[in-house]
Formats: sequence, C-alpha cells, structure tokens
Amino acid sequence: MENKLKELRSSMNQTVLKNGSLNSAEKHRILENVLNGHVSKKNNFIAPILSVALSLVFMFSIGSYTYYNLFPDTRHSDISPPDTTMSESVDRKIKVETALEEKESAKEDNDKKWKDVTVLEQGTKYDMATNAKDYIASANRSIHQIPAPDSKLIQRGYDEMYFYYLEASAIQNGLNIIAVEGIDIEKDFDNLYNLTMIIYEEQGKRTDGVNLDGVNKFDAHKYWKEPTDEMKLALDYLQKLLNDLDIAINEEGIGQDNGYSYQGDGDKTEELQAFIDSYFGF
Repeated sequence: MENKLKELRSSMNQTVLKNGSLNSAEKHRILENVLNGHVSKKNNFIAPILSVALSLVFMFSIGSYTYYNLFPDTRHSDISPPDTTMSESVDRKIKVETALEEKESAKEDNDKKWKDVTVLEQGTKYDMATNAKDYIASANRSIHQIPAPDSKLIQRGYDEMYFYYLEASAIQNGLNIIAVEGIDIEKDFDNLYNLTMIIYEEQGKRTDGVNLDGVNKFDAHKYWKEPTDEMKLALDYLQKLLNDLDIAINEEGIGQDNGYSYQGDGDKTEELQAFIDSYFGF
C-alpha cells in the first residue's frame, strides 16, 4: 500500500512540475487575479466602516433636528432686553428735575434782585443816611448799642428797654423815608417796620392803668409796668433781622447770620413771620 502511495505522489509531482515555466499571458492573468483579489478584500474592509459612519451622521442629524424643535433653546429668552422704557423714563425725570432746579434757581436770583428807590425832598436836610445800604448799616449799629451807665437817660432812672424803644422809633422814622424795590428785600423792610410798631405798641402798655395824677413828669417812668414779653421778643427779632439784612446787602452774605432775613435766604423767616402775623392778627 505504501509503495502505491509513493508511486502516486511521484507521478503527481512530475505532472505538476512538468512545464513549470509560465508565458507572459499567464503571468499577466495571474497578476490581475492577485491584484483584484487584494482590492476586493480592501474594499470589503472599508465599506462596512463607511456604512456605519454614514448611518451615525444621519442619525445625529435627525436627532439634532428633533431636539431643537421639541426643546428650543431658552437661554437667550431668559435674558431680558434692555428696558428702554425705564431708561427713557429716568431720562425724562432727570430732565424735568434739572429744568425745575434751573427754574427755581432763576426764581431765587430774581427774588434777590433789588434797587434803592428812595426819593428825597429837595432842600431837606436829613440827620441820617439817605440810601438803603448805609441806612441799614447805621440802624444795625444803633440798635445794638448798650446805653452807657452815665448817660442822662440812665441817670434819670429810665431802663434799657426805654432806650431801645427810642432807637426803634428812630428806625421807624427812617423806614418812612428809605424805599427799596425787590421781592425779598421788601419783605425784610416790611418786617422791620412791623417790629418797630410792636415795640411802640408795647411801650404804650407800660403806662396802661397807671395813675400819674400829681406825679412829676420826670418821675412818671418810676411807675411804669415792666416791659412785656412781646416787647422783648420784638426787640430781639429787630436786632437779629437788621444784622442779617446788613450782612446780605453790605457784606455779600459773609458774617454771623441769624436766619431771619428773606434777602439773606434765612431759614427762620417763617418763625419771624408767624410772630408778626400772630401779633397783628393776620
């Protein structure tokens, strides 16, 4: 059996190896078969990858489209756009406030404007300053004087309030001559005059009900009543107002101000006005 197999193998080898050389056509055919087989194997390897990639791209596109349509991006919608309405409203408010401030400032400037309109009688001699500025400065000095102890007035037994009554009367006479024109300064001049009137009225009350029959006129003051609180307060206001007005028109607002002058833009003008109005029943 073995011998038969050996003979068969030998016979096959001879058949296969016989004419082992290949011509050109056969070589070309074999080479094409080899190359085509290689390309076919290569194409068979890439095709599945491309197919999977294309499928993923298609699925991603469909998924993205579906997501953005079902769940729209609301991030930008949460951010409110600039509130132009509020901004415009604020701008208008600022403009209105600015306009009001400018108007108020212009009004204040206009209220402070004034001029001296004093008219003097020709040929008349005046024992006082005859223009508003000088007169107010002079009146301010006189109302703040303190009577000297050795003055005739004090020597005769008159008290200080009587001295200030005389000074207030002199100021009242001067205010009948000096005239000014201006919104605020006219208010101050009116209040000065009214305060002198209160002092005059209250001085008269000191002799009310006092029996002076048979009393020497030089001794009558010894029986006067004490100055009233209204008289004392009116004098205090008169001194402070004259001081404030003097600073306002003569010192360009520089000085120790008490706040009772309209011209000086005082913060206590209402207090003074209330006292005067209450006294006269306005």
